[in-house]
Amino acid sequence: MRAFTIFLLALLTTGFMVQGQTNWEQSLKEELAQLDKTTDFTIWQQGAEKIGNLAAAHPEEWLLQYYTGWAYTQSSFRAPDGEADPSTEKAEPYVKKALDLQPDNTETLTLMAYWLSARINAKSSRGMSLGPDSRNYSDRAIKADSANPRAYLMKALVVYHTPALFGGGKKKAAPIVEEAGQRFADFKPKDELEPHWGNDIFRELEKELQAQD
Repeated sequence: MRAFTIFLLALLTTGFMVQGQTNWEQSLKEELAQLDKTTDFTIWQQGAEKIGNLAAAHPEEWLLQYYTGWAYTQSSFRAPDGEADPSTEKAEPYVKKALDLQPDNTETLTLMAYWLSARINAKSSRGMSLGPDSRNYSDRAIKADSANPRAYLMKALVVYHTPALFGGGKKKAAPIVEEAGQRFADFKPKDELEPHWGNDIFRELEKELQAQD
């Protein structure tokens, strides 16, 4: 009887653990689906906060740290005057925690590169100090997985916005943009939670390059 009770408790505990994992995954899917539908800064901030609450409840789930940092980073590019920098500050602990949990993951490395670019976007004077770091993280992300289109996109962005005098500019960025495009064309996420953002950013960058021809 005692053995049966222990078995039943173990079974119930396992069931609750699986249910808890399923619950956060489903909640995350719903939040990401909402963010996919809007460019509104306030909604992005609210979505980031909700995902952040999930991250607080499940601190060792790297995807929750990742998506909270990503949502705050993304929202900084949609921010009204004066709000971009605070958004990147909110993103920082989540971006860094995701990288701590997954230090060799192409997506966490890419997110770090993106966050650094967002910091530069919020205050251009940071470009000289943070630009090389962003490029370094994008190179590491490419090395971790050369099929990741977001890694090439981040490298293309930082090279494009680096003055030609310092090894950047349109001509240097163009072949990297082309590589990013090829990888976006081939990319198919394994499931709903695998990072799949960036194609819209790529299209905007591609248009900017074409407009300058």
